[in-house]
Amino acid sequence: MIHTLCDLIADISMRVPNFPIRAGDISRLSHLGLGPGGAGNVAIMARRFGLEVGSIGEVGDDVFGDLVRQGLEQEGVGLGNVTISPDAQTPVATVLLDAIGEPAYLGHPGSLQIKEFQPEWEQSIRNSEALYADGWAEHEGVSQIILRGFEIARVADVPVFFDPGPGNPDVDSAWVHEAIGRANVLLVNRDEASQITQRKDDESQLAALLKLGPDIVVLKRGAKGLVIARASERFSVEGLAVAVLDAAGAGDAVTGAVLYGLQREMPLDRVAQLANATGAAKVQRFGTGRNLPQMDDIKAMLIQAGLDPNTYLPN
Repeated sequence: MIHTLCDLIADISMRVPNFPIRAGDISRLSHLGLGPGGAGNVAIMARRFGLEVGSIGEVGDDVFGDLVRQGLEQEGVGLGNVTISPDAQTPVATVLLDAIGEPAYLGHPGSLQIKEFQPEWEQSIRNSEALYADGWAEHEGVSQIILRGFEIARVADVPVFFDPGPGNPDVDSAWVHEAIGRANVLLVNRDEASQITQRKDDESQLAALLKLGPDIVVLKRGAKGLVIARASERFSVEGLAVAVLDAAGAGDAVTGAVLYGLQREMPLDRVAQLANATGAAKVQRFGTGRNLPQMDDIKAMLIQAGLDPNTYLPN
């Protein structure tokens, strides 16, 4: 089983017809969605590829915690390591989409209670096929929980996947470099890579990121596709021409595809093609969580790219 660690949040996704929104305006939304977000997106996408997936972390005993748990449970994601804390509030992200599908985020951090790695999680991580976490460390102790999880995984030879995301400006980002050093697979977009490396072009970013310790770096380039790097190898694929409805969650969908491809020991060029097709399928769908692409959506993108879906998708 693959496990995600922390970042169990609820997403409220809205498409707003016009920006800016001013006090006193009355607008009708063209889309509204509720459900899991954050690492839950990765868990759901990996599960749709047929992988066994479980979540590790905490939610509050509130309506948003219920939304997260129900959405994950409906997708078949294991919740045996999810703590429901009566005195906690589940974090919530409101995703506002503009007319071209680009998201803005309004986050409520909630009030999670767990501040240390829980001993009962250790055996699950040791027995995992892979461990995923991201850099959304909104609460005291979360960064150290993630680092401890990565340490346990590496000792047990469990592959570690890390997506630092844009980071939290209220949290010291020094831990992110430590997490990158403990990761086997690093997934970043161009802005994140620039922030981490202080370099601008793709190749300089990739070379600098590989020097930090990961075996593989996945550089997500949005509409321009992506690059997977390992040592001196580069596997680049151009983005597909699609109509973008909602870019939110596209990076998480890519991560789910990378998890699947690497767990199935696909060649890296095929992993890159599958991940690119998955990202393209996502941006054509509104919402995150249970609105992530299905296999038929990804199949259509592989066919558009001139590829045989049977070579990439689970039977």
